[in-house]
Amino acid sequence: MGGFERYISGPIVFELTQTEPRGVTSDAVTAEIEALVREHSRLVFRIAYSVVRNHADAEDVVQEVFLRVAKHGVAGIADAKAWISRIAWRASVDRFRSLGRANQEEFDERLHAPQTRPAGTEQEAISRETLKLLDRMIVALPKKERDALLLTSLEEMSSFEAAKVLGTTETSIRARVFRARQRLAEKLQKVTGTKYGR
Repeated sequence: MGGFERYISGPIVFELTQTEPRGVTSDAVTAEIEALVREHSRLVFRIAYSVVRNHADAEDVVQEVFLRVAKHGVAGIADAKAWISRIAWRASVDRFRSLGRANQEEFDERLHAPQTRPAGTEQEAISRETLKLLDRMIVALPKKERDALLLTSLEEMSSFEAAKVLGTTETSIRARVFRARQRLAEKLQKVTGTKYGR
């Protein structure tokens, strides 16, 4: 016997308390939670990754979110996607803060300007570098603008859904996204010399 087996004398029996309403079995609740995991786990991962920027931390957030969902249950929830998205957003921000990355420096265009490459360089490498640059610029946006932009553009949520997640109005989300895109276009123009947007 190796590991923990030598400390465990026999089988362990866990008693689960019955917290479901009458007429609802634990199998039905488990099946409902499993269905939510199947349906929304990719969305939760994308939200988490957009905040924590690390696969392992994003996976931890996904687990935490669905543990919270299982603990709370889904009875009385009108819009499961918005509810789970809000939990994911809050858990991701909490994880981000706990990792000590909340106070990142302001983005400096001069330090992150794309390096000029020889004329024979593939367009793909330039595109990849531009995406990395854009990613760093998004991280440097003011928090409210960055959050709105990430949810609507990268997570493909509607303004209405993003407003529910962030606890604000739909009009506010649209204004924040507009300002964020405007800032990004200006910064990209400074760095690359190419005009973006209208």
